Amino acid sequence: MPTRPDDLVRLARRISLPACLALLGLIVACPSGRSSDTISGKIQVNKDQELRPVAQAQVRLTPISPDPEAKGADEQPEDPVNLRGVSITNDTGHFEILSLSSDQTFQEYGLLRNWRYEIQIQVPGYYIYKGNFPYAKGAEALEITLEEKGADVVDDSGVIEMDEKAIQSGSIRRGS
Repeated sequence: MPTRPDDLVRLARRISLPACLALLGLIVACPSGRSSDTISGKIQVNKDQELRPVAQAQVRLTPISPDPEAKGADEQPEDPVNLRGVSITNDTGHFEILSLSSDQTFQEYGLLRNWRYEIQIQVPGYYIYKGNFPYAKGAEALEITLEEKGADVVDDSGVIEMDEKAIQSGSIRRGS
């Protein structure tokens, strides 16, 4: 344990340098004013005249181009076709995307402000949804209603007839 004042000064210098470097690293890693940039939303389906949340939907967000109606669009960090934000909806149908990732350089970027985005939602049992929207900055909340795919097909035309002989029946035996 240091007891002299010179030892205390040296100890403080040794501790403060790594602490300052760590703080500087945090400041550089977080773009200023971008912590509130988020695109979130709720995915739902109209079933029996009631809106119900859709869980486990895959949400994919892709920047398309700078919004021509907005000024001051962010510079693209790389080719926009390489960038995407992804999320999966929770049990209440909510998702949140805070950043874009590159599938070429494996870098992560903040959302591009004043850009147009395409959102694609895919979940088994529903038609794939694609839509475009402008994003300025801050928090953007979307509400999207999917259309459920019909699963029952009934032929009442009389054109197709059932061939009972073509339907196989039998049993499965094990062993020899």
